[in-house]
Amino acid sequence: MTQPPIGEPPRPPSGRWRRFVPMAATVVRLWLRWRWLRIMRRLRRSELPEETARFHLAAARAIVRRSVRQQGLIIKAVQFLGSRADILREEYVETLSMVHDAVPPRPWDEMRPLIERELGGPVDELYAEFDRDPVAAASLAQVYRARLHEGTDVAVKVQYPGIDRIVGWDIETIRWLTNIWARIETVIDFRPLAQELERNAPDEIDFEHEGRAAEEIAELLADRDDVVVPGIYWERSSLRVLTMDYLDGIKITHVDELRELGVDTAAIADSLIDIYNVTILRHGMFHADPHPGNLFVLPPRDGEPARIGLVDFGLTKRLPDEFRQQVVVLTSAIIAQHRAEISNVMEDMGFRTRVPDEETYYELGEAFLGGVLRSGQAYADQQMFAEVNVRMGRVLRANPLVEVPGDVVLIARVMGLLSGIGRSLDSETDLMDAILPYLEEESAAPARTT
Repeated sequence: MTQPPIGEPPRPPSGRWRRFVPMAATVVRLWLRWRWLRIMRRLRRSELPEETARFHLAAARAIVRRSVRQQGLIIKAVQFLGSRADILREEYVETLSMVHDAVPPRPWDEMRPLIERELGGPVDELYAEFDRDPVAAASLAQVYRARLHEGTDVAVKVQYPGIDRIVGWDIETIRWLTNIWARIETVIDFRPLAQELERNAPDEIDFEHEGRAAEEIAELLADRDDVVVPGIYWERSSLRVLTMDYLDGIKITHVDELRELGVDTAAIADSLIDIYNVTILRHGMFHADPHPGNLFVLPPRDGEPARIGLVDFGLTKRLPDEFRQQVVVLTSAIIAQHRAEISNVMEDMGFRTRVPDEETYYELGEAFLGGVLRSGQAYADQQMFAEVNVRMGRVLRANPLVEVPGDVVLIARVMGLLSGIGRSLDSETDLMDAILPYLEEESAAPARTT
């Protein structure tokens, strides 16, 4: 699938209405075209598969174009949707993922004053060297390569000027659009995703929070030789600037380049799954944004194994211990197909359906996790996602979900991202075998006191 023509967009529009109106117009146009397609399918008594696929591909491309023009939290929302292969068609999953590489960098003249204001001095005095061309541009910030006076190579993450106001306006836009959508459509309720974005937005524009989260994750993984988290240089960091170790690695999805360097990509997939099993199931604190732009592979050197580099800890989730334990119990119940326990745990976690029903919770558990774990596959492919969508659609039409705990939304997003990366790496990981030791570890552990 080729990338849609995006072009070089202007600076992101500023102001509540300039943020809202273009997004609302795009959504309305796509909705009207979708309604017309559905009318035609009823009139012709056919699913019109070719016309339907063309519509969804065109819609996905239109969303990418609009999001790149708007930038800000809209980019983050589209990235979030692009990771949800469990609820969206393939056309959206593949196309929306393009925004990871589509954000245009801001000019140096715009970024330099912010660095100097935040760190209290000229860039040329703060750093021995500073490359004015960014190495990466994302939704809320961009990253430069620099060198400290003691000779350490560092990455300097700099927030876009005024992004805090843009994020506030975008939250209003997303909240309004998802609420209206929920009133007129029942196919997918985007409100839980919007609520999760809103909950996490303040942390994502607080680089001091991100630096502390990186240090906590590094401590949790300190005994492993297959992962590295960049160290933070607090004397060159602030609320809007973050200086950290520069990881000279290869993007985790650049599989051909990795294999040319002798990296065993299946082993990398094993490590990645285990890192997330450890952080979610054992520690209850995890990097919640593992898209390919945030994961690098540091090739083997001097007898050391290849390592996974984790970056960008703005979206890091800490689960209350009770909730972490509920995740473990729910996973065990889904594997064992214990209907009553699945229902009880899901209600304790905060799931609510329109009508309380044990069978609905069981089917949701199977759709979310059970089928994937028992499939014998190392990752969920498009056929499996299609089957999950059909199953969930049938269940939720009969008894819709009215409340989903936000932490589960993030965990589901992580699972979707890891599945896509596993597919790229030709993973051979047996997911059941990978997860069972952590479930058994929890069941064997003495009860924790609070």
